[in-house]
Amino acid sequence: MKYKPRVAVDARPLAYGITGNSRYLAEVLQRLIRPDAPLEYYLYSNKPIHPVFQDLIRQTPVFIPSRLPGFIWLNWTIPAVVRKHRIDIFWGTIQLLPVFGLKIPTAVNYHDLNFRSAPETMTTANYWQHKFLSPLTLKKADKIFCLSQNTKNDIEQFLPKIESKLKVIYPGVQGFPSITAPSKPLPERFLFSVGTLEPRKNLNRLVDAYLALKKEEPNFPFPLVLAGRLGWKSEGLTLLLKEGSLEKDGVYFVENPSDSQLGWFYQNCSYFVFPSLHEGFGLPLLEAIRMGKPCIVSDIPVFHEVLDVLTDTFVPPTDTEAWKNALSLAGKRGIYGRKPNSNPWSWDTTAKQVEESLVDLWKNRKKK
Repeated sequence: MKYKPRVAVDARPLAYGITGNSRYLAEVLQRLIRPDAPLEYYLYSNKPIHPVFQDLIRQTPVFIPSRLPGFIWLNWTIPAVVRKHRIDIFWGTIQLLPVFGLKIPTAVNYHDLNFRSAPETMTTANYWQHKFLSPLTLKKADKIFCLSQNTKNDIEQFLPKIESKLKVIYPGVQGFPSITAPSKPLPERFLFSVGTLEPRKNLNRLVDAYLALKKEEPNFPFPLVLAGRLGWKSEGLTLLLKEGSLEKDGVYFVENPSDSQLGWFYQNCSYFVFPSLHEGFGLPLLEAIRMGKPCIVSDIPVFHEVLDVLTDTFVPPTDTEAWKNALSLAGKRGIYGRKPNSNPWSWDTTAKQVEESLVDLWKNRKKK
């Protein structure tokens, strides 16, 4: 039997339910883990994998050797476990590699460079971790998968000498297999936004703009529906949304929606709104495009890689008045769709590019 190189995958994103990172990793792994694959995959995490990914992890070995904090687990536990399991390639999926102890080819995903471009949106611990360890990871990695051209440009400006290791691998999008209405009664037509309640998502500003608009235009036709998981540095908004005190003003919140519920939101919303201060890419935009929804988004470079200025509305991310005006215009324009997108944004393509890159790492390492 032909030997298949073993790939260790940092599977920690799969411990947190459905997020941008976990969706990316799960969709790619579903396509990489197959009988005819040229590589074998082993998943490692310091926390249990979330139940939503149970079907995925039945297909491949999963190791949870400890419950140590992520930084300690990555740097003290993983190198020893990788040697014990005779791993050939290590794939870091959340922008960090072990600082020492790995003498095998390494690849790493980079979604953004927030510690440089948007440090105020990070937790203190996460900021300092990435400030010190990201430069080491970027220099150490043999291949760096950039989620967007914008991320690649940011890394090139930060460390020009590593340009040859950078590869843009865009994410994909897939239709929702089922559509299920949430248990909470919601309006039939609404503005919709999804994201973790944390500063980078800029949801406080969106809510402020919406409430100001409702004061000026009490008959504004679209309620605002927010969906996502609880995060950090947004305690005030979190409390208001969880207790439902803003529903009288037309602001609704659904915590941790399922995939089928997300499909319902996209299917039934009138506009998708994405006010992020910074993103590595923005997977929800692809889901909105697939559902034919026009978008109202922050005017940041990465969103121009995806959206169409003739269909979508771009808003200065920190201008509350501009957000209010953009929402008001949506109310006056009513509901409309968008033209079909020429880019297939295929997860099959994403997985193929990842697989080819990992195989090349193995082949090139053997030649050295």
